[in-house]
Amino acid sequence: MSKLSQHAVIGVLAVALFVAQICRLSLIAADDPAGDTGTAERQALLKEMRSAAAAIKVTEKAGEQLRPAKLVEEPIFRYSDEQRFIRDATMWIWTVEGRPVSVMKLERYSFPDPKRHWLFNIGSASPNLLTVTWPFDREFESKKPGLLFQPLSSGPELAETKGARLIQLKQLSRRFAATMTGGGADDAKTEMRLLPTPLFRYASPPDQIADGALFGLSATGTNPDAMVAIQWRGEKESARWEFGITGLTNGGLQVRLDDKPVWSQPYLVSRGQVFETWTWFFSERVE
Repeated sequence: MSKLSQHAVIGVLAVALFVAQICRLSLIAADDPAGDTGTAERQALLKEMRSAAAAIKVTEKAGEQLRPAKLVEEPIFRYSDEQRFIRDATMWIWTVEGRPVSVMKLERYSFPDPKRHWLFNIGSASPNLLTVTWPFDREFESKKPGLLFQPLSSGPELAETKGARLIQLKQLSRRFAATMTGGGADDAKTEMRLLPTPLFRYASPPDQIADGALFGLSATGTNPDAMVAIQWRGEKESARWEFGITGLTNGGLQVRLDDKPVWSQPYLVSRGQVFETWTWFFSERVE
């Protein structure tokens, strides 16, 4: 081998070793949580939000019977919303006998005022009444059911497997569309996005619910402003698909099924923070 060829080989090997060392250092940095401030911040915020959700008590009232609801330990959804200055947010579910009864959005804002750092938005997803209590002397009682179910016609017979049922649920969800409106007659309407993956999947044998799912509708594309619940309920010949809708915003909402209006909510801005089925408030603390 000529001296020129030897020098060329040595040069190539040196470059290869340099690139390999850079890659190794990059992998070490990627595996070091302390070096990833974004990940560390998300983990810290999630820890705060998890503690906040765990401290909230939800009770369902069915007639004279009080049923403590169980918190699903992990958030069902996590999102951010630059349009609304939300840095990070999670959604949480409480259940009774497996079915959802309450949904909360817990959002971390970028506002400089510490009293507006956290927003709690919690509402009913129950056909009964709810009581919600926080550890910092706050309570909410719903005045009417959060979800009223209606028959969902033209649906298929319930499939045998869980995977096939998920396909059915997604197909049924695509029959829904929604619009958000503001308070003025000239305010633009926003067509809402149906989030393609269910927020929560459930079943409740005691309530004759074989399968069901909650789907989110968002005006900004990431932040669920309303939910559609779709479930198969009943015994044998009387079993059927049914749906219920609830809002998680003070914006005006119109929801359509097969392009026909089936549910609406008026524009609620400037009407307070406590409504019949849900409430919201800012706080500088989460516990």
